[in-house]
Amino acid sequence: MGVRVNALTCTGCMACEMACGYHRDDAFALLSSCIVAYRTREKKDYFGVILKEEDSLVIARPEGMEIRKIGDAGGGGGDSSAKPMLLRESCDLCAGMDGGPMCARFCPVDAISVE
Repeated sequence: MGVRVNALTCTGCMACEMACGYHRDDAFALLSSCIVAYRTREKKDYFGVILKEEDSLVIARPEGMEIRKIGDAGGGGGDSSAKPMLLRESCDLCAGMDGGPMCARFCPVDAISVE
């Protein structure tokens, strides 16, 4: 079971990131969130999401989802924006909370689901 993101639906509102940070710190602390919404400078209205799991980064982009194992040296020199994710705690699916992960509960466009 894990969190899955439909990047075609994502609007980049960062509600998932704020909810996750609140779950971890009881404050809207974006730096403690294990999920990050991002957009690129090159493309207008291009949104993606990076989620840190136990041993991998799940990268959801409009062109598809990619899972990168943490520690893999290969992969073609990915974007440096993923590097701060390695310092964050892994997703625990909001363990101990009723109703499942907060990121999925608070996403206003239902772009996040649990599978």
